[in-house]
Amino acid sequence: MSRAMVSKQEQADKLRVLVVDDSPVARAVLRSILEQDPRIEVVGLARNGLEAVQLTGELHPDVITMDVRMPKMNGYEATQQIMAYHPTPILIVTASLAKQDVDFSFRMLEAGALDIFEKPAGDDPAALRSRAQALVERVRLLARVRTITHLRGRRRQGQDQAQPQPSVPVRPAAVPLQAPAKVIVIGASTGGPRALQQILRTLPADLPCPILVVQHIAAGFIRGLVDWLASETALRVAIARAGEGLEPGRVYIAPEGCQLLPSRTAIHLSDTPQTNPLPSVDVTMQAVARHFGPRSIGVLLTGMGHDGAQGMRAILDAGGYTIAQDQATCTIFGMPRAAIELGAVRQVLPLPEIGNALAEMVQASLSSVHHV
Repeated sequence: MSRAMVSKQEQADKLRVLVVDDSPVARAVLRSILEQDPRIEVVGLARNGLEAVQLTGELHPDVITMDVRMPKMNGYEATQQIMAYHPTPILIVTASLAKQDVDFSFRMLEAGALDIFEKPAGDDPAALRSRAQALVERVRLLARVRTITHLRGRRRQGQDQAQPQPSVPVRPAAVPLQAPAKVIVIGASTGGPRALQQILRTLPADLPCPILVVQHIAAGFIRGLVDWLASETALRVAIARAGEGLEPGRVYIAPEGCQLLPSRTAIHLSDTPQTNPLPSVDVTMQAVARHFGPRSIGVLLTGMGHDGAQGMRAILDAGGYTIAQDQATCTIFGMPRAAIELGAVRQVLPLPEIGNALAEMVQASLSSVHHV
């Protein structure tokens, strides 16, 4: 094969990215960072959402990096248009962590964007290189996600097609808990914010147990996640604080850089064990299994990697109940897959069914005890 033919093949194999940002400097920086990876080609630069929609239709990129605030058409409107007519994996890349912009970013996630990332910046060369590499890895990850049309409020259902969904034993789920549910713990990563939104909005305000959530998300966005979820559910949502008690009807979100370690009487936060990612779903679920045993329910949602598999195994071994999101409704099936393959999952459910299943399960556990 000639060198020219090899070069054309290499060009065809490259991951094609459209960069959308109203700042010429930001566009240049993002292009430079992404094209340091020889497997990535920036095929287009858009100055606003209107250009982003047009270029997406013309260039058919594999991934789009999307700014939030732009003239003519903002990132939210552009995301809506793209997901309605040219469904493409979108990574929100923003320099602003101001509340208004973070809130806007979560509206973009609701409209079909897949993840949020803070623009690499700063004076520390090592930190800047690390952030740049993380951006490249995130773009490459999202390029593997299959998107479908997200129109008129329908929730996008992504799926990782790399492998078939592993089988899971069929087990009865009528009254899985032998005592009233004491706590629900949910773990999620990429695609998790929208999945959490869908689950929490179906649960009643008087849910008779608390919910602990470990969501892997870029630094600086946890407060925005809490505010957004709080506006979407009747439950009370807050960042977990050390020393506070666990109350029914409340959702406790793990803070950045801390392990969420519940006991029977209070929440504890710690910077140990040092895990990657931190906080860790495994660590929180293992603590739940130790303290609540058969009165615990573990739920593992969309995300890359295997965090949560060991935690789900601990809950199941302690007599609790475990649910994993199914492949068809996951953005990325990595975390649920790992738990299923470990034999740590009692039930695999589509995302739209998980919230109702939790509500029914908690009520069934209460009813079974009342009738004893």
